Amino acid sequence: MRKWIGLVTVLVAGSVLAQSLPPGISPQMLQALKDMPPAQQAELARQYGITLPSSASARVNDSLGARGEPLVQGEYDLQYDPMYPLDFPVDEAPEQEGLNRFGADLFNREVSTFAPTDDAPVPETYRLGVGDQLLVQLFGKENEQLVLQVGRNGDVVFPKLGSISLAGLTFEDARALVKTRVEQQLIGVNAVISMGRLRAIGIFMAGEVSVPGSYSVSALTTVTQALFQAGGVSDIGSLRNIQVRRRGETVAVFDAYELLLQGDATGDIRLQSGDVIFVPPYKAIIEVAGEVKRPMIFELAGGETIESVLGMAGGFTQRAFPSLVVLTRLSSAGGLPAAINLDLTSADVLAERVVGGDILRIPSSGDQVSNSVSLEGAVTRAGEFGWYPGIRVSDLINDVRADLRLDADLSSALIVRYKNELLDIEVELFSIADAVLQQGSDKDPILKEFDRVLVFSLPGLDKEDGKADDLAVNTNKKVLESGKILQTEQKDPRRTALKATTLSGERVEAKSDYSRATLLTPILAKLRVQAKQNAPAQVVSISGAVQIPGDYPLTSGMTMEGLVKLAGGLKDSAYMMAAEIRRLNSQQGNIVPMYQDVSLARALDPRTSVVLQSRDHIMIRDIPDWSPRDVVTVSGEVRFPGEYLIQKGERLNDIIARAGGFTSEAFPEGAIFTREEVAKRESERARQFVADIRKTFATRMLTQETVSASIVDVAELTDSLESFEGLGRLLIDLPAALAGDSTANIEVMDGDVLRVPKFNRSVTVVGEVQQAGSHIFRQGYSVQDYLGLSAGLTERANDKAIYVVRANGSVRTLQQGWWRFSGTSVSMAPGDTIVVPVDTQYQETLASWREITQIIYQGLVSVAAVANL
Repeated sequence: MRKWIGLVTVLVAGSVLAQSLPPGISPQMLQALKDMPPAQQAELARQYGITLPSSASARVNDSLGARGEPLVQGEYDLQYDPMYPLDFPVDEAPEQEGLNRFGADLFNREVSTFAPTDDAPVPETYRLGVGDQLLVQLFGKENEQLVLQVGRNGDVVFPKLGSISLAGLTFEDARALVKTRVEQQLIGVNAVISMGRLRAIGIFMAGEVSVPGSYSVSALTTVTQALFQAGGVSDIGSLRNIQVRRRGETVAVFDAYELLLQGDATGDIRLQSGDVIFVPPYKAIIEVAGEVKRPMIFELAGGETIESVLGMAGGFTQRAFPSLVVLTRLSSAGGLPAAINLDLTSADVLAERVVGGDILRIPSSGDQVSNSVSLEGAVTRAGEFGWYPGIRVSDLINDVRADLRLDADLSSALIVRYKNELLDIEVELFSIADAVLQQGSDKDPILKEFDRVLVFSLPGLDKEDGKADDLAVNTNKKVLESGKILQTEQKDPRRTALKATTLSGERVEAKSDYSRATLLTPILAKLRVQAKQNAPAQVVSISGAVQIPGDYPLTSGMTMEGLVKLAGGLKDSAYMMAAEIRRLNSQQGNIVPMYQDVSLARALDPRTSVVLQSRDHIMIRDIPDWSPRDVVTVSGEVRFPGEYLIQKGERLNDIIARAGGFTSEAFPEGAIFTREEVAKRESERARQFVADIRKTFATRMLTQETVSASIVDVAELTDSLESFEGLGRLLIDLPAALAGDSTANIEVMDGDVLRVPKFNRSVTVVGEVQQAGSHIFRQGYSVQDYLGLSAGLTERANDKAIYVVRANGSVRTLQQGWWRFSGTSVSMAPGDTIVVPVDTQYQETLASWREITQIIYQGLVSVAAVANL
């Protein structure tokens, strides 16, 4: 990333010319900038386009380092080019990805809590030097406050007492000496001595620090405070080998890890004037990732073991799997890094030394829990539970009201079980109702370790939880004996603890979809994947008149009765006399389907039910012409309007008869009949029309044809057509149907709607007429008569395309004569509508005459030209 910045030439210790400054910056502002804390200086520098230097060789300013003042560099060397105020590019270092280095942000000004403390209490061991000030408060016979500063000779000048040598003394010794001199030489005067402004010392920050250079700091400054002022260490700077050099010798080595990890600040010594803080590059690092509390990159000082590195990382998390830790180590020969598996539960392994460049990755223990069984689906407490030998389904589901959702299917549930070391599965079918009512019997299956119990929702309630409660209770009452399952006592004390909590100790929130499709999809996929030669997939299927047709796991000894229960049971339309079984048999290497009809009633009897095999398919037939819920709606002018259940073969006259016939105000000629199939076809035609429009428009865009419409116009048109919903009106002749016309007396279907309006005694005229409206029907009046009642046609009317819409929706066009339409060709009836369309070729008279004149003029010009030849 590149930042465009401006450069300003400013020498804080000297003077600058106003004309060399960027607009809006005066010398007074620069002087004020000098006196501000570094944080405010940086903020103003960014605001005015000033870039502070990364390093500077500065003169030590003795006036800095006063109490309450921040630590600052002695001199700034900034440059500004008026020709390029804001367009000098500076490259920034790319941000590193991955884990962060531990302690790298310790001295970051934006996040660090370090702050220079010039007004901190002065320790008794502090030795006075040139520039330090003492505050002396005299009281008694004389009341006076004195400020005594240690001069270059090491003395302070005390009025009335003379010169007192204090340089080199500790603050405690200096205070005692001054107090003694006051008491001995000023009779009746007492003194209180405290430290005033501290002297400033000059230090130098060198090596891998963010801003190396000379600094003027307070005499109380420590190593960490100096590093904070220098912006901390660089990306390659060491945090464990920070050296303090004094008069050419290394007097202290500060290890920041001791401060961060152990709280030991003994190495954070106080600096003296002329000290050099040197930060060398780090020598070695190690990366610790995975399940540790502090996954980061750590610097090695030398001699660290795996145990000590884990201590830096805070130790393992609760989900760590220390028995299979991977150590990646660089090859000494320069080859590819090698991966080494470590068992960190061994003390010998923990004592092994690490080297620079190692990567230690601690894996997670995973989600698999040993010694457990799980409960899934439409249950109150889904999750993992502890397993013990002999545990049964009733130990998990003991009270239906407390342990299951009200929409749970009690007739069929599944147990998914691992059957070998390859993690192949098998499935067992059982009834929750039988397991709870017959606890301890064969109907109450014994569970094995890692078993999964799946409880389905009742068919039809899988995705509508809000509607499940009442219907579910009523349905389950048919399966259970009233009251017994809801009040079962827990005789085994282990069941109480087992039911009260999951293995994790928390109530597990189950997902909202407990349908067979959701719960069985991964199981069916696993059964198909584990299929082998001579071991076909243990899957069967069922279709037809069952609640949930589809594929299902083949359980051990599954019969046709069990598959029907697993599919949610039969529908009301199931044909009990016969069902079909398709079985795939292998004959001479070929798969040959075999079809067999069986009695469905006998197949549902446990004593005579058919045992199923892999890939069997059951087809449950519907009762012929079964339509118990087919409904036709009749409204309007009938004696008994409403919804009527119909059976196959009923026609219009039958429905009218069942509705009690017409009222005296009925207008059967204008009956409106709609059908759902017709509405769907109309919507499909509209969508097909949209596709044709888009195809035609795209084709014209690729050819030389003139395209008058824009893409926006076409998009608006197609969007409106795509949202079109068909009305589904089917034109019928109800009087003809009641009169015995077999072609008009159509058969009704489910969803049909018949509305019989009141008698309409008017004729309506719409379109391009002078006065559109409705007129009282008059016997013998023609189309021309009704148009006359509407004041005739307008100039834009297309008198050759007038048509009549009958009350039942049919359309009649007028016969055309030599000059115009024949108004007597169509007889009018009550409820008719005359439609006069607009003439799309209409032009104004003036425009027509203009074209005619132009043609005549051009003809005369041509004749004149020929005559002059």
